[in-house]
Amino acid sequence: MRLIATDYDGTLNHGGINEEKLDAIRRWRAAGNLFGVISGRGPDFLPTLQEQLGDNFDFLVSCNGGIATDSRGNHLFCHQCTNVDVKAFVADLFGWGAHTLYVNYEDQCVLLGTKDCREPYDYIPPEQLPPIAAFTKMATFFATPEEAETMAAKIRATYGDKVNPLQNWWCVDIAPYGVDKATGIRELCAHYGVAEGDVIAVGDNLNDVAMIEAFYSYAMEHGNEGLKQKATHVTASVTDLILKELEEYYETRHLF
Repeated sequence: MRLIATDYDGTLNHGGINEEKLDAIRRWRAAGNLFGVISGRGPDFLPTLQEQLGDNFDFLVSCNGGIATDSRGNHLFCHQCTNVDVKAFVADLFGWGAHTLYVNYEDQCVLLGTKDCREPYDYIPPEQLPPIAAFTKMATFFATPEEAETMAAKIRATYGDKVNPLQNWWCVDIAPYGVDKATGIRELCAHYGVAEGDVIAVGDNLNDVAMIEAFYSYAMEHGNEGLKQKATHVTASVTDLILKELEEYYETRHLF
C-alpha cells in the first residue's frame, strides 16, 4: 500500500479538480492505495474538499501538519502551540508590519485586521483578540513574497524556539515548534500502517520543503525553483504523476 499526500493550493487544484483528475485518484485508490491532502489551510477546509472530491480521498492534514482528520472528519491527531504568550506574540506580529492575521484554535478561528486592511472579510481589531491559551495555526498575508520572507525571518529570530514559521508565496503560516508537513505525514504513516518508503509527497512551494526532502516526492513544474531541485521528480499535474506511478507499478509486476 502506498500513500500520496498532496498539497492543495497550486498543486492538487492546479488546473482544477476535473473528471480526469478524479478518475486518476479513483484508479490509485482502487489499486489499494491511500490518497489525501496536506495543506496550510485550516480544518474548516474539509467541507470544501468533500464537495470537490466526494469520497475519493482518505484524509486531510491541515495547518501544515498540525491537525489531521479522515475524509469524514474523524480526528486522527492534533498539535497545539502552548509555549507562547499569544497576546504578546500577536502584538509583535502587528508591530512588525502584519495587516491581517488568521488564528486557528480549539476548532475555531478568528480573523484579525488593522484599519488599512483591504481584504473583503469581517476582521476584528488585534486588541479584541479573545483569550487564547494555545493555537494550532496562525497565518498572515502580504503584498509580495519578499515581505512574507522578511516576516518569516523576524519570527524565526525571536520565536524560533517556540514556533515554526513557514513561508508560502506571499503568506507566512505559523505552526507549533517541530510541526511541519513531514511530521504530519509520519503520523499518518503510523496511523495507517504505511512504510515511510511507500509515501509520495507532492507540493509546489516553500512550506512543502520538509516533506519534499523527507520522502519520495514530486514538485510542480510551475512551482518554486528551489523546491524543484530538492524533489525526486517534477510533474505538470497530480494527474500525470498518479498515472506515471500506476504504470510503473503494473510494469514492475508484469501486470500489463
